[in-house]
Amino acid sequence: MKTEAEAQALDPVREQVLEENRRVHTLENAHYLDRHPEQTNRYQKRILKNALDEFERHLDRPGGEVLDVGCGTGYLFLPLLRRGFQMTGVDLSETLVEVLDRRVRKEFVDDVRLVAQDVESFLQQETKRYDGIVCSAILHHLYDYESAVRQLAERLKPGGILLIFFEPLKQRIASKLRFRLHRLLGRLDEARYERDMHRRGIPLIRDDYEVADYQRRFGGIDPDHLTHLLNDSGLGLLEKTAYCARRTAWAAWIANRLLGTANTFNLLARKF
Repeated sequence: MKTEAEAQALDPVREQVLEENRRVHTLENAHYLDRHPEQTNRYQKRILKNALDEFERHLDRPGGEVLDVGCGTGYLFLPLLRRGFQMTGVDLSETLVEVLDRRVRKEFVDDVRLVAQDVESFLQQETKRYDGIVCSAILHHLYDYESAVRQLAERLKPGGILLIFFEPLKQRIASKLRFRLHRLLGRLDEARYERDMHRRGIPLIRDDYEVADYQRRFGGIDPDHLTHLLNDSGLGLLEKTAYCARRTAWAAWIANRLLGTANTFNLLARKF
């Protein structure tokens, strides 16, 4: 009789999603954050800083061991390393892990642990427990994010903190007018983004994400469902934040301050 892990490994759709993620994130290479200014513009930088401040405050374990799941080129990994945490990072893309390793070596002398492996396999094999776990924009890439969340919970020490950051929110815009304005703003923002990428000579690869962004075909991730899943896995919700991420800071400001629409969420939880 096959184990659950063996049965999952034989699922052709799961394997397709995994391979597409490996392929597209290899295409991203060192330009990952250049291609995703929605994660680095001035408006988003404030959201990131606030999330990391809250993670550190609730964790209250200076120098604690933190696992970054889907570490990429270091979006969460490097800021937490600068805050003094002992970091382990895992990402399925060897290319992105190599980019992060070079960035770490330029700034730090202490050894860090970087693993080039798909997240689901890593979590099934890992036995270590961590003071904190962080993940940014990873769950929506997974075929079975619910199973991954349960495994994340198992890898946390009692009292440990989990930060789920920058996940696509299932849209609930009741007002037709606000929804139309939300879509119009998005199109204007994307047009400006495309011009900027062309000017900088950075090729766009958005179409390559059709399969890799697996959970987007279901509209994103429902934070309420995720909260129930965390509760069932022994974690209690600390904070939940929904907001609108856009390529540029001005578009993010308009969406959040004037339209009040949201397409992204963060979640912070503690293990009982």
